Amino acid sequence: MNPLVTVLGTFAVMELVSYAAHRWVMHGFAMAWHRSHHARSLGGFEKNDLFPVCFSSVAVTLFALGSLGLDAMWWVAIGVTAYGAGYLFVHEVYIHHRLPVPVPRLRYLEWLRDAHRAHHVSGAEPYGMLLPLARGDGAATAAAGDPLERGSARTAQVHPDPSAVRGGEQSGRPSRAERAAG
Repeated sequence: MNPLVTVLGTFAVMELVSYAAHRWVMHGFAMAWHRSHHARSLGGFEKNDLFPVCFSSVAVTLFALGSLGLDAMWWVAIGVTAYGAGYLFVHEVYIHHRLPVPVPRLRYLEWLRDAHRAHHVSGAEPYGMLLPLARGDGAATAAAGDPLERGSARTAQVHPDPSAVRGGEQSGRPSRAERAAG
């Protein structure tokens, strides 16, 4: 198979993988780590930063398989790594300003930022990163400020446990924290 087709195809498939991981893993059984990303942050590392470490192991494994003679795996690993680099730039550099890199404001990147802001406010759709499947509302902000800025409340409703969110939608019943407070 053509290596360029493999790399580009893998890059495209990674958006679907990213969506699924975000919706059903991060907002599911691994919410204990991901909650740190939707909660107030003063900067530095957060538990959510463990996800890229775990996900990068896939690329490392694919590169290892490629170096052992499975040539197609090398090109798949390049596609996975390219997606990871794009995700890092969009999510960490442009959207959350976690790395001090000046970036010009571009319409596409602003659309991604607005979609991600809507996710932080609602805790639901869109879950995709480079091609969000639900349109973001640029006016959506949390009561305590922009949920994407470091040091602000990141979401109007932090989901304290996975039972508070079912399949990305509100479960209709109070979470443990809401039951304890009420």
